[in-house]
Amino acid sequence: MAKSKGIGIIGYGGFGEFLHKSWDAMDNAGVVAVSDIDASRLPKSGPKTYTNHTDLLVDPNVDIVSIATPPSTHKDLAIQAMKAEKHVLIEKPLALTENDGEEIKRIAEETGRVATVNFVLRHNPIVEVLHSITESEVFGKLRRVDLRNYAMQDTVPEGHWFWNPKVSGRILLEHGVHFFDLASWMIDAKAADAWSLGVERKPGMEDRVFAAVKYENGVVGTYWHSFSRPRELETTTFHFAYDLGEIEMVGWIPLELDIWGWTGEQGLLKLESLLGEDQVVVDPIESQKAHSSEFMYDVDYEINTVVELDEEKLDVYAENLRSIMADLVKAIDDPAHKMRVTIDDALEAVRVAEKATDFAHPK
Repeated sequence: MAKSKGIGIIGYGGFGEFLHKSWDAMDNAGVVAVSDIDASRLPKSGPKTYTNHTDLLVDPNVDIVSIATPPSTHKDLAIQAMKAEKHVLIEKPLALTENDGEEIKRIAEETGRVATVNFVLRHNPIVEVLHSITESEVFGKLRRVDLRNYAMQDTVPEGHWFWNPKVSGRILLEHGVHFFDLASWMIDAKAADAWSLGVERKPGMEDRVFAAVKYENGVVGTYWHSFSRPRELETTTFHFAYDLGEIEMVGWIPLELDIWGWTGEQGLLKLESLLGEDQVVVDPIESQKAHSSEFMYDVDYEINTVVELDEEKLDVYAENLRSIMADLVKAIDDPAHKMRVTIDDALEAVRVAEKATDFAHPK
């Protein structure tokens, strides 16, 4: 049996601490070291602590380095870690530019280290159900995705590095890559073109951004992000429109799917296998051929059902983080293992975000 992997976390703010607690619940991996330039943030007991990340990188007990620092540092830290013979889990985005991301990929290939990005949405059980429904074409072809992300402003007050484009890359790179990646996974196609526009709260503080993406297979995506709401009014919904139905995913950490549409016998069987027969609310309708765009579909049922997770949001988030780490550990132990999030996936998300951002803010 492979030995348990030692994790070192670079960047021990609130999120770094959450990572620590999440991974310490694992059997085959655990946090053995953390570093932060602010010594007051470091834990008083438990793992080794460093105020210089280079000391963590030479710690022989560290197998995997989690990079939980601002985006502008990701490239250099990832490359340093891999050259120090550590595997890496990089907080999103992979890098601020596609070229920098390609450099990370090149170093990973040269060093033989495993590298991935913390795209938690791909590891969420609600998202897994959504992906299976989409891939199986239960409601026909996917035609459109529409994100509405109304985020709270409390976590990124004025003066936070989030508002500095040289550090964060702006909203679509710092945050939007999560949803560009999820859309790419569902759509199963690369972006052909991307645009954006933004609104500033005040000069240098662009807190509302809209992006549109046309994919190579004709799917259209629209993405709205704002970081301006009170904590109590934070909401995120991601809408997926198919030839014969619609699905709404609710929550930044998704906890609910609202499912509606027409399907046939095979579609119903697929839903029942995913959700359980007693969880699918179905009404038989007159069997018919439904014409949508260039396709004809055999339909027999109308579906109108809701899927919900019973766990609390932070518990789901922690479990998603453990799933990512378990996937990384498996890839380290088995070079043939195909990770759920690859460097190429992370590169595509950066490419889309960079292209959309450059439309509104040419370099």
